[in-house]
Amino acid sequence: MIRYILRRLVLMVPVAFLVTIGVFVLVRISPGDPALTFAGEERDPAAIAAIREEMGLNQPVPVQYVVWLAHVAQGDLGRSFQTHQRVLEAVTERLPATLELGLAALFFSVTVALVVGILSAVKRNSIVDLLSTSITLAGVSFPSFFLGIVLILLFAYVIPGHIFPPGGYVPLAQDVGDNLRRLVLPAITLATASLAVNLRQVRSSLLDVFGLDYMRTARGKGLHERTVITRHALKNALIPVVTLIGIQVGAIIEGAFITEQIFFWPGIGRLAVQAIPSGDYPVVQGVVLVSAFSYMFTTLVVDVLYAWFDPRISYGTASA
Repeated sequence: MIRYILRRLVLMVPVAFLVTIGVFVLVRISPGDPALTFAGEERDPAAIAAIREEMGLNQPVPVQYVVWLAHVAQGDLGRSFQTHQRVLEAVTERLPATLELGLAALFFSVTVALVVGILSAVKRNSIVDLLSTSITLAGVSFPSFFLGIVLILLFAYVIPGHIFPPGGYVPLAQDVGDNLRRLVLPAITLATASLAVNLRQVRSSLLDVFGLDYMRTARGKGLHERTVITRHALKNALIPVVTLIGIQVGAIIEGAFITEQIFFWPGIGRLAVQAIPSGDYPVVQGVVLVSAFSYMFTTLVVDVLYAWFDPRISYGTASA
């Protein structure tokens, strides 16, 4: 297992290299010129040339990439064109807020999907099953930006008492209660799409497992139905669910770009959204690179969890 993990970590290097090329090229071919943006009303060619030189944009694109990659290899993601703050420092400051939102959304999505999905599978074609199907359809149908606005209107303005604030962020260490109240709406918004997919997968996986021979054998031995489900059905049914959850960890970071903007949540998603219109290349490149690494490490964790859920899966030398 250790050799497998080390091999996967080594393989992340060329993948990260390809990601750097992709993001660097994409931001360079996007419309707009950062030098003109930051020059404002000043259109003096000499002033614009000085700005481009300060940003390092006066060099050929391949040279810019090599210089940037050399700094990235040393742990330096550059400085923001807007604030002149180091990108790594800016990402580090905002990453806890994104992690808090992402973990809350993931916890909500997985917990509700497991509880409702199990009930839906056990009580097939019941009212619970029909309601879970409706939740699945609604979750897939509503885009996050629409759902977020609807939740803000309902819980912050329409329902008396203003149950939840419409947005903003208060650090957990500063005020736990206010932090959790402001976390509820963005977490639900971010979790809804993945909740619908997870719920459907849990239900379908359990229904497939219920028809297998070892389940009939377990019931034939006189085991309680709860024991049959928790000890025999769930462990096998959750293998495909783990895959989905692993993919969704990276997707949650992408979804945070929209959700954080709607709820004024100061995470790395909102940082990137604010950087894109002004052509703040270093910030966009840094955030995308962090997102890519989150995907890669998540898939590694998922593969390791496979071996725990299913002892038949081995990552030893013989099966590599």
